[in-house]
Amino acid sequence: MAPLKRLVETKSLNTSRLAELLKNKSAVYLNYDPAFDAVMLLFVSPDVETVVHYIDDQIALLYEPDSLEVVGIQIESFKRSFLLAHANVAKVWRLSDTGVSMKDLDDLIIGVEQRKPAVAREIVKVTQDTLGFHKNLSPVPA
Repeated sequence: MAPLKRLVETKSLNTSRLAELLKNKSAVYLNYDPAFDAVMLLFVSPDVETVVHYIDDQIALLYEPDSLEVVGIQIESFKRSFLLAHANVAKVWRLSDTGVSMKDLDDLIIGVEQRKPAVAREIVKVTQDTLGFHKNLSPVPA
């Protein structure tokens, strides 16, 4: 099968919203689809139209078609292979590593909400490693 032709070059994508997210630790939309084994991390409402731009065989940037602004990241084969290859993401993904006792549904909901920024941060680190440092996107601090 022939490689997919990209609509735009990766270097043409804007990452200012992603950089802002890292500075301000803004809210993110995080969804895992078990049937597809994919995680979608969005910095905008899920209703916003996006284009999928693969940067390797598992990781795709999601960008707005008009502005070319990166507004999300999609990772396929998330549990099957991505977590196995990225221990830091796996660690923040596991609720058992929170140290919080999960007695009720509210404990679970709170645990998930508290973990979202850490999961987003680790996913962005991996994405940066794959992309190399890009334009106005500063490295995520350790």
